Amino acid sequence: MPKPSAASKRSFSLSKPRERAKPMATVPGSSPQVDTHAPDPAYAVAQAAQLRARRKRCRPPPNTPGRPKEEPRRSPTQHAGKVAEDRALVFLQKAGLQLLARNVSCRQGEIDLVMQHGAVLVFVEVRARSRNSHGGAAASVSVYKQARIISAARYFLHTQWRGPLPTCRFDVLAFEQAQDVPCWIPSAFDAV
Repeated sequence: MPKPSAASKRSFSLSKPRERAKPMATVPGSSPQVDTHAPDPAYAVAQAAQLRARRKRCRPPPNTPGRPKEEPRRSPTQHAGKVAEDRALVFLQKAGLQLLARNVSCRQGEIDLVMQHGAVLVFVEVRARSRNSHGGAAASVSVYKQARIISAARYFLHTQWRGPLPTCRFDVLAFEQAQDVPCWIPSAFDAV
């Protein structure tokens, strides 16, 4: 059996720097000398990547005690939607409704506000439009959107509601073109 050559015994590891041949100053007529002390640039890149990964693993999780809770980044449209939801909440609380939950989401859809008005459970969809070029804010609640809201309401009742099932109502609160007072449509649609 032939003996393995020195080239086949080499192992590639990041634990030792590979040495790169670098010609040194030579005397004319002599063979070039090689500097074996210069590190390989690929090794330096790999070492820097390992260091970054180690630092990343050592960071505390985002919502740990002692670290302030970071708000998620939102697009301008998402920010405008949150502002409209805040305004709607204040308006409905002044009208005598109590907040039970906000932004209840599931796979089927999302409910902006879940409120209680006496013995009635109210699921509120908040819509805001800056222009009426594609219809108003209330008109943007399509049949498809209604079905998604109804599915999310069923999810809420199944997972988070305790006790006998209450009477439910689906309201729409629409903000049209920078109006201060929204258009409130109680019982905008029914769950069929």
